[in-house]
Amino acid sequence: MIIKVKSLGYFGIESFLTEVEVDISNGLPTFNIVGLGDTAINESKERIKAGIRNSGYKLDPKRIIVNLTPANIKKVGTHFDLPITVGIICGQKAFDYKKEILENYLFMGEISLSGDLKRTQGIVNGAILAKELGYKGIVIPFDNLKEGSLIKGIDVIVVKNLKDIEIFLTTGEFQKIENSTNIDKKLEDIYNEDLDFSHVKGQEKAKRALEICAAGGHNFLMVGTPGCGKTMLAKRIMSILPPLTEDEKIELTKLYSIAGKLTEENPIITKRPFRSPHHTSSGVAIIGGGRTPALGEITLANKGVLFLDEIVEFKKDILENLREPLEEKKISITRAGYRVEFPSDFILLASCNPCKCGMYFEPNGLCTCTPNEVSNYMKKLSGPILDRIDLKIEMTRLSEDELLDNSLKETSEEIRKRVINARNLQKKRFNSDKLNSHMTRNDIEKFIVLDENLKILLKTAIKNLNLSARAYDRILKVARTIADLSNSKNIEREHLFEAISYRITER
Repeated sequence: MIIKVKSLGYFGIESFLTEVEVDISNGLPTFNIVGLGDTAINESKERIKAGIRNSGYKLDPKRIIVNLTPANIKKVGTHFDLPITVGIICGQKAFDYKKEILENYLFMGEISLSGDLKRTQGIVNGAILAKELGYKGIVIPFDNLKEGSLIKGIDVIVVKNLKDIEIFLTTGEFQKIENSTNIDKKLEDIYNEDLDFSHVKGQEKAKRALEICAAGGHNFLMVGTPGCGKTMLAKRIMSILPPLTEDEKIELTKLYSIAGKLTEENPIITKRPFRSPHHTSSGVAIIGGGRTPALGEITLANKGVLFLDEIVEFKKDILENLREPLEEKKISITRAGYRVEFPSDFILLASCNPCKCGMYFEPNGLCTCTPNEVSNYMKKLSGPILDRIDLKIEMTRLSEDELLDNSLKETSEEIRKRVINARNLQKKRFNSDKLNSHMTRNDIEKFIVLDENLKILLKTAIKNLNLSARAYDRILKVARTIADLSNSKNIEREHLFEAISYRITER
């Protein structure tokens, strides 16, 4: 008799139902797993045999064949340990089990040599799939409790070892964990008080640009002297971004669960990610892909911030690969054996020096670079990439007066209130979670109306700054965000002037 146990497989971030078929028959004692399993699945044979034996169950010397269907799709992950183990125990008739449980629940979990179940990846995906396909629930390790309980509408059965599995399979009764309803943290727990805007001296234009970025989801480039505060300011954007919605928490937890980034201390993603890869990172690490499709930094930064410090030091091909995600908010990766699509809806923050020595903007002839060296240094950023960055500013070191100024500055909480209000206006305008930076050409024509004076101003800017059609659209999107921050129904002259001022540095 063949025992069938339901589980989950995933490729990229797409999940699919996997049926674990276990056949136990007489013959030479062998244990084979077929169905395109990865190394972790093939190595599970030794873990499973030791776990069964050390849990007090007898493992008969039989011929065991495990098939993972559909057999034409590659399977990855250690979560197949539990369904394979359940199939073998039930196939050996170690106890009388209820067949309807195997038919109505998905099983996921990694087994240890002692028979205890350990944390595994992809639990949120399994819970979502179980709900979508109409299964009663999911059986998972106790360590995955919090992430599994994110999805409402299904039973979440947590087990610590194979004895707990036996109790559940024989009686059908077990402590069902209620879905988590209190996964929010207070704002003071989410945002680091040490990264508050009230601690920043000077750099008012940069702080204003970061507020616009947070409100409309725009991309921002800071070009400035070393030590002027570029990295310090970039980190502080997290203190003014609005909290995650429930759907965003589930989406991010799903991504981080697949990537294996969740821990016992942080089983659920409750705050927006801030990813800051080093410029020596590989293209696969930042963009994603590989032999088995893995999530890159641009996907792990989804709904948050991707900060590229010293952006000109990144490899040119990596920067050029950012074109699609910056425009489409997703990345399509095509290789010889697969094609996957990952979400990449992030705010790009980037910084760099204006030249090799970094002193080009400073007075008194501190820069030692020749004009040709300055030009070649900044040419590392191509026109198409610069065109996709909405705001650009030049920054210099603080003056003596600014350094010695100890007056109270605006706090992150005050700025965050304006950002949240601006995002609420956008939500009402688009009747969705779309931000101004996501506006299409149809949205621009529908929601941005300019009078004749503003059109003349824009015409002059296009001519003098040699702006492309994309840059023109992005100026309008930034102007709309500035108007939202001012609670203005229409774009006024000062809003458009400020939006254009962030493109002047393209010279």
